[in-house]
Amino acid sequence: MKFIASLFVASMLFCACSDDAAMSEIKRLAQENAKLFNTVDSLKKNLDSLTAYGDSVKKSLEKLDMHP
Repeated sequence: MKFIASLFVASMLFCACSDDAAMSEIKRLAQENAKLFNTVDSLKKNLDSLTAYGDSVKKSLEKLDMHP
């Protein structure tokens, strides 16, 4: 998905567009898109970390359970 979005943005940047306002908007949107992808990647890493921590806590609690 990230590749397709990047390819779309790149194709828009290379189009023969003489409208400076449109080109400026495309560049702004491309930068915003890159920031959003970075935010998503960061959130995924955070989620993975929290999931691993939750699994660790769950295992610790299971070890404390003394019922047969």
